[in-house]
Amino acid sequence: MESCTVLGEKVVQEILTSLSRDEIHEFLNTVATSLLQFSTSDERSFQPEPAVVTRPNGVKTLFRAFTSPEYVGTKIIVDPSLSSIQTASSRDGTTNANKPSLHGLLILCDKDGLPRGIINADEITAYRTSLSVMIPFVWREKAAQIVVFGAGKQALWHIRLALALRGDEIEQITIVNRSAERSRSLISQIKEENHSRWKSSAQLDALEFTNAEFQTRLEGVLVTADVVFCTTPSGSPLFPARYLRRQVSEISGCYVSSIGSWQPNMIELDPELLQDAVTSSSGYNPRGGAGGSVIVDDREVAQTSCGEIIQSNLKAEKLVEVGEIMNLKDYHSNNEPLKKWLGKGLVIYKSVGVSITDLAASMAILSLASQRGKGLSVQDF
Repeated sequence: MESCTVLGEKVVQEILTSLSRDEIHEFLNTVATSLLQFSTSDERSFQPEPAVVTRPNGVKTLFRAFTSPEYVGTKIIVDPSLSSIQTASSRDGTTNANKPSLHGLLILCDKDGLPRGIINADEITAYRTSLSVMIPFVWREKAAQIVVFGAGKQALWHIRLALALRGDEIEQITIVNRSAERSRSLISQIKEENHSRWKSSAQLDALEFTNAEFQTRLEGVLVTADVVFCTTPSGSPLFPARYLRRQVSEISGCYVSSIGSWQPNMIELDPELLQDAVTSSSGYNPRGGAGGSVIVDDREVAQTSCGEIIQSNLKAEKLVEVGEIMNLKDYHSNNEPLKKWLGKGLVIYKSVGVSITDLAASMAILSLASQRGKGLSVQDF
C-alpha cells in the first residue's frame, strides 16, 4: 500500500543542505530537464495558469497547479501584508516590521488522486528557484566576482549553490541589501557553512546603503562583476543600466539573473539593460536577425507578469526560453556564436517560476527523503 510522506521545513532544509556536489548536479539536471520538456514538448499545454488572489487586507495568495502523466499537484504560497505583520508585532511586543519570507505548501497526488506528498514549500521553493538560476551560471566561463542583491532565503540559496558548484573559482561575493544587520547575519552564516562544507577561499563583503559613497562603490563592484544575482521583491530598478554598460563589448560580459519580481508592478532590472542585451552585436538570437535576446523560463507569463519585460517593451521574438537554449546546446554543440554568448556575453535571465519545476523538485525531494529515511510516512492517508 502506498503512503503519503509529510516533509516539514527542517527536514527539507536538512536534506538540501547535506547534498554533495554530484547530488546537486543531479537535482539541477532534474529541474533543467523539466524546463526542457516545458519548452520543447506539449507539456506546456497541460500546466494550468497560476492564479493570484489579493484580499482587502493586502494578503496575496498564489495558487500554482502542475500535472504530469503520473502526478498532479499544486503549490499554495501566501504573501502576508505589511499591515498584518505590524499588527502581529504589536501583539507580541516586537518592533521588527520587516517583511518575512513567503510561506506555503506543496501538495502532490498520483494520477488516481491518491495523496503522495505534503511538503513545506519554503525551502524547496527557494531551492528550485535558485537552482534554475544556476543553469546558465554553470555555462559561464568566469565566476570570480559575484554581486548579490538581497539577504533573504533566496540570496542564501543562490550563494550556497554558487559555492557548492564553483566555489574554487569564486574570489569575491558582495552582498547589497538595505538592512546592514541582515547582510552581516547572512555573511556570518555563509562563512560558517563554507568552513565546514565547501572550503572556498572566496571573500564575502557587504555594501551598506547608509554609506555616503554607496553608489560609487556599487558601480565599482558591478563594473568588475562576472555574475549578478537579483533576489529582491523590488518596485524600482536596483541599479542603473550604465553600471553594466561595459558588458556589451565583444571581450567581456556578465551573467545577470532576476527572480525577485513576479508581478507587473515589481521590477529589479533597469529596462535599458534589457534593451542593451537585445541590441548588442555580441548577443545571440536563435531566431536570427540582428542583436541578441533575453532568456526567460516562460515567455508568455514573462510578457504579462514581469515589470522588466513590460517596461522594456520587448517583443516575443526577443525572448528565448531557457529550455529552448538547452535544446539548442544539445543539438547544435558546435554553434560557436551561441557558446560565446552563453560563456562570456551579456546574458540576462528573467525567471518567473514554472509550475512543472515545482513538480520536478517535489518528486526529487520525496525520493531523497525516502533514501535517507526522513519525513513522516502516513499509511492509508
